[in-house]
Amino acid sequence: MTSTGAVQVDLGDRSYPIEFRPIKEIGATLAGLHKPGKCVVVTNDVVGPLYGQIVQDSLRSAGWAPEYIELEDGEAKKTTDTYIGLVNRLLELQVDRKTPVVAVGGGVTTDIAGFAAATTMRGLPFANVPTTLLAQVDASVGGKTGVNTSHGKNLLGAFWQPFLVHVAVDALDTLSDPEYRCGLGEVVKHAVLEEKQDPSDPSKWVPSTEFFEWLEANAEAIVARDQEALKHTVRRCCEIKAAVVSQDERESGKRALLNLGHTVGHAVEAVVGYGGLRHGEAVAMGTVAETHLAVLRGCCDASVPERIASLLRKLQLPTGLEGLKTDDLVKASFMDKKREQAHITVTMPHSIGDVRLVKITPEELIPAFESLTTNAGSADAAREEDASSKGGAGNGGASNGEANGAAPPSPPSANSFASGAHQNSENFMTGRPTTRVHQPPGGASSIIFG
Repeated sequence: MTSTGAVQVDLGDRSYPIEFRPIKEIGATLAGLHKPGKCVVVTNDVVGPLYGQIVQDSLRSAGWAPEYIELEDGEAKKTTDTYIGLVNRLLELQVDRKTPVVAVGGGVTTDIAGFAAATTMRGLPFANVPTTLLAQVDASVGGKTGVNTSHGKNLLGAFWQPFLVHVAVDALDTLSDPEYRCGLGEVVKHAVLEEKQDPSDPSKWVPSTEFFEWLEANAEAIVARDQEALKHTVRRCCEIKAAVVSQDERESGKRALLNLGHTVGHAVEAVVGYGGLRHGEAVAMGTVAETHLAVLRGCCDASVPERIASLLRKLQLPTGLEGLKTDDLVKASFMDKKREQAHITVTMPHSIGDVRLVKITPEELIPAFESLTTNAGSADAAREEDASSKGGAGNGGASNGEANGAAPPSPPSANSFASGAHQNSENFMTGRPTTRVHQPPGGASSIIFG
């Protein structure tokens, strides 16, 4: 049975709980940690119509006086303009340094709202109410906030810890299938880097394959959104991330392990264009590519990236991308936040549960970028594996289309991906049927599931 208690992020006087409660209980949860009064709910135009009123009613019933701000949703809106607009709106509402900002939405919303809270009046208290799987297992925990710039992803931001993360797994009921799969990319990342305290010496952490093996055994239930499997998945990811953040709040060492898949993934996102590829999909591809690089450098057995790719296929996630120019990816990697002069700190899996950090030049990433087209076989293999495992698309949010966290409907782009069985070929952003890419950045491009 999955535990129901809070997970604590231990950071001294900045410690906070991750509570697992229904979204309608946010008012009481918040009141248990902060004296009720004025607060500001920040959400987006996709989540707002679904949960905005529920959240405000809950807050009022617990003695809060909520103001309400709705942002445009989507990675393409994670900009300095959106951030400045939000700061100005907070000031117009005459917030003071004790006015909590309550971020309700996916990772884009929690990142922007957290950054605005960190910088408005030199710091406002804020709470996260993540409503997407990616935000619940990763983005809402750890205090990283920020926005994208024309130079790269999350290059303007701050470390600013929330005083509460309220994880409402019931909010995932309205999450679209593409956005649900997106979150599973971060789930697999956490499983690859899982460690556990050494029973004989709790001050030491040792590699663990327990969560990864559990995911392998329960992939079909996770894809089907089985509630018990989903609750365990979300909670275990929060436990893993909380343990790492508690040891290294500001990414001076061990926390950099949480960037597994992100060096390659962020470069791919930058070249494709923000909003053209879901973040979790890019992380999935990046995790396989970076593990493949570890194999080429002689520190990892070749079976490891194949095993990771196999799990990703079971969860209906992409493992490769064709058509991008290696030179463009190398150039994009120069803007990586982890770069120190001529080197980038890259995650290097040695085995499941044993991920290490190594400094390399962007040029040394070329084999990882090149492996994107070949590292896991063909889309046909993915289809066969999906069919044999009955891994259909999740059904919890299928009727809601783009509800909760998916980008708002927009004219179909040319981007398409090859999908597993029981899925249509879809546009990245809208889920609508589409055709192969014509000319994205770097040439014709398609995502490979397999």
